[in-house]
Amino acid sequence: MRGAQWQTTLRISILLLLGLLVLAGEFGLDVVLGAFLAAAVLRWWAPGDTHALEGKLDAVGYGFFIPVFFVSAGMDIDVHSILESPARLIVFVALLLVVRGLPTLVVYRRDLVVRERIRLMLCVATSLPMIVALTQIGLASKTMRPENAAALVGAGVLSVLLFPLVAILLKSSDPASRQ
Repeated sequence: MRGAQWQTTLRISILLLLGLLVLAGEFGLDVVLGAFLAAAVLRWWAPGDTHALEGKLDAVGYGFFIPVFFVSAGMDIDVHSILESPARLIVFVALLLVVRGLPTLVVYRRDLVVRERIRLMLCVATSLPMIVALTQIGLASKTMRPENAAALVGAGVLSVLLFPLVAILLKSSDPASRQ
């Protein structure tokens, strides 16, 4: 397919996506349903090989839509509630370690030494994109309190900032890694 034809297909695809997202929002449906319907329509409508179109849509999504989502979600965080109740943040950080990381210690007990399992646990326990998306859904549907959403996102931010750093520090303090 030629460049001009891809540009037209890409533009129509984005218009379709936005239109179905707005339509889903107008009917009180989840916007994820609108995105899913847009993907189904695109699969049926798009001419020829859709693999190249998927790559172009990924570029637009990761280059524009996803950063806009995270910036707008970050602007909604109630930092005051985190400062008012830091214990909630600490509990959520600990829960990330327990729920996401602890199974790693058990699953890899025969394959990795303890230090390596702890390092893997820290990396596996990092989570931000899913937390941001879920808290936005919870806030929009009024099923999550703003202070819980703020603490969850704060815990996600801390997990992304601190857990890999601690994992690296564990590697650098390992006597076996210096040889």
